[in-house]
Amino acid sequence: MMKMFFLESKFRTLLLLTFILSSLFTISCNKDDDGTTTPTTEDGIYIKGPATAFTDFKTAALMVKTRNEVLNAEVAVPRESLLELYIPIKAGSGGFNIVQVSGATKTTYGAGTDFAKVDSAGLDVDEPKEGLWKGNLVETTAPFVVPEDGLYHVIVDLVLKKVAIARVKYGVIGGATPGGWSTNTPMTAAFNLNKMVFEVSDVLMLKNDWKFRYSNGWKIFFDKTTDVGFNKKGVSVNTNLGGAVNALVAGGDNISNAVYAIYKFTLTYEVGKGFTATQEKTGEGPTLAQYPEKLYMIGDGVGGWDWATIDLPMVPVHSHPELFWKIVKTEGTGAFKFAPGREWKGDFGKTGSATNGVFAKGSDNVDVPAAAGFYLVVVNLKDETIEVVPAAVYGIGDCFGGYDPAKAENKFNSDASSVSLTKALLAGDLRFHVAASTLKCDWWQSEFMVLNGNIEYRGTGNDQTRVNVTAGSHTITLDFKANTGSVN
Repeated sequence: MMKMFFLESKFRTLLLLTFILSSLFTISCNKDDDGTTTPTTEDGIYIKGPATAFTDFKTAALMVKTRNEVLNAEVAVPRESLLELYIPIKAGSGGFNIVQVSGATKTTYGAGTDFAKVDSAGLDVDEPKEGLWKGNLVETTAPFVVPEDGLYHVIVDLVLKKVAIARVKYGVIGGATPGGWSTNTPMTAAFNLNKMVFEVSDVLMLKNDWKFRYSNGWKIFFDKTTDVGFNKKGVSVNTNLGGAVNALVAGGDNISNAVYAIYKFTLTYEVGKGFTATQEKTGEGPTLAQYPEKLYMIGDGVGGWDWATIDLPMVPVHSHPELFWKIVKTEGTGAFKFAPGREWKGDFGKTGSATNGVFAKGSDNVDVPAAAGFYLVVVNLKDETIEVVPAAVYGIGDCFGGYDPAKAENKFNSDASSVSLTKALLAGDLRFHVAASTLKCDWWQSEFMVLNGNIEYRGTGNDQTRVNVTAGSHTITLDFKANTGSVN
């Protein structure tokens, strides 16, 4: 009996110790009413203050490491010293501070004497336009104060010792959206300290790419000179979300809109949980012409990416609204894309690799061929192909002995400097056309002339003025970059 009593006493003692330890653990990790915990020893950098939902240290208010936008394509891991947090903040109301906790040490950062709003002259063209404040990261209890209620993006770099705060007003942007890649289609949100829901309805979306972006900016620059490896310099933070609607990533890939229709977009930010989004089809798109009336090229492979200075209309094909062509001069580097207007709306390129010079239509840039020269580019919107081949120009008509198209003996020579042909011609009308495997039309539907020293394209127009030559050897030279030609 004594042995049993001893065992029972020992068991009761163990139960009591277990209960005490369990109680202590529960007390040290109490959950708050909002479901977050109040850390007592966890190191990190927190946002707290009366203008936020956090007047004490909460896990939901911990800043997190983020990627350096400069290295988006090279490095998939965050920059250790670069931290951010999206957080709803009230105007005034005592503001907030950034507090670094390291063991028992707490370092408070606030608005230093140089912390100020960046004026329009100081904003980089890619930075957000709805309010951006920058300054040095300094130890002070002076709070950061914002001028209006809203969602804000707070970023610090502990190595550069800099801080930035941006006003966040989301929208959708991209070739699929009404504003193209030039301006956001704005979303609206009611202010809430814990959860903000941005919405926009009745958005007509083309079959093209898009992203979420805030305040008409792509990134926030902290520095443009710091060497970060990979032959890159600078530190910046993404202000756009891409990847996929159900898996958003800061600075992620463009999101593809597969169906032309009307949509409602919802982007929700909840403190401690991050972003979620939905794209809901709410109606059919109005009937449009199946194909655009015009198509333009743009890109550093054909002159530059600025619509204000690049004007490269493609040639429409007579009776084939799905076909466009153009001969361009390239220098062996760069790329290009297409758009139905001189703006970043409805733009497209290619996807995958080419087969015999033919790409499938997609969203990627089309790289120019490695060898400099003149190239024929054909867009077939029905078959959704893009063809890039050396300039294939042919003579046709009475002086070439007949109207058989694309005859090898009547093909012009093409190199890095010119497209030309020297040939003994019969007396008669001089006519030219281009040909390619995806240019599915009669020869006259892709015809052009040299008139008064200029290359004139038939396009969708009527029969062109005739040019008559005498019998004998002639040299014909065509400059498709200057759109000039000569017949000697």
